[in-house]
Amino acid sequence: MKLVFTALAMVSMCFGYCASAQEASKIDMTKLYVGAGINHNRIDTSSLGSTDGKASGFQMFAGYEYGQVSGIDISAEAGFIQSGEFYTGSDEDADGIWAAGVAQKDLPEINQKLAAIARLGFGLGGDDGLLMGFGAQYRLNPQALLRLEYVNKDLSQSYQLNAVFEF
Repeated sequence: MKLVFTALAMVSMCFGYCASAQEASKIDMTKLYVGAGINHNRIDTSSLGSTDGKASGFQMFAGYEYGQVSGIDISAEAGFIQSGEFYTGSDEDADGIWAAGVAQKDLPEINQKLAAIARLGFGLGGDDGLLMGFGAQYRLNPQALLRLEYVNKDLSQSYQLNAVFEF
């Protein structure tokens, strides 16, 4: 629970800083977004002779869009992920905070509302280390997106379904 409060405090401080610094540094508040979703996590230990650990949970995050580079939208995200225990009665979980750079490429040749996304970042907590992932997002309306992602962390893999709200 302490990790949840730490993550919420970090996101709140980030939004507070952005709001207070908007005049000084011209941060565009319309480029901020928040998201939340559910996840299913897995640790592959079957090659070591035991069963895979599985746990489901949720995540929350906030992001800022920086703009386009060669037709690819670049943004930064920070968030919190919580999962249950991977094994009954154990303390092993994927709870933690993370930060990542996200690249998004629209796919108008398939659908005007569809985009591919990729991420690279770092996590602290239950599964420390590098994380990377890929997936797709679908624009439901001008301010709402639905994302489906696969994120590979240091020890675990996470399948995620997220809803994103852009301001």
